[in-house]
Amino acid sequence: MPQTKFQDLTFTCIMVLIFVYVMTFYNSGLENGVTFATFGYALTHMWVEVIGAFIAQRYIAAPIVKRLVRRIFTPGEDKPIFIILATAGFTVSMMAPMMTLYVSIYHMGLCPELLGHWLTKLVQNFPFALCAQVFYVGPLVRLIFRTIFKKQLAAATA
Repeated sequence: MPQTKFQDLTFTCIMVLIFVYVMTFYNSGLENGVTFATFGYALTHMWVEVIGAFIAQRYIAAPIVKRLVRRIFTPGEDKPIFIILATAGFTVSMMAPMMTLYVSIYHMGLCPELLGHWLTKLVQNFPFALCAQVFYVGPLVRLIFRTIFKKQLAAATA
């Protein structure tokens, strides 16, 4: 979807902000139950995770995911939905373990219980993250992106 470096940066920022909010909300809801306060809690407590997710996505996951998807699919020849789903799957497969570890270390520090906590949280987070990415966050972010860059994307395909 993004055609330029600026568009790619913008897409990453939108994705990270929305996805980290959703995952912070989800984990807070698991720990404390979901109330109206959970919406505000997630918004105020997500920022350390946003920084970590941006760095992990931009500099670790995205380059690897792009290479993996290009090995399997050819843009223009294969259906875009397959490329989108492969990108989502590979991204979640990389980001969920990294971010769950990052957040576990942030909240617990390096302690003997870290491995067990990380694995437990990963088992909880991975299925939700994959479904959220494929069915909700991914489509929403692509819609927002297409809306923001409507003229530039139309000019690029013309």
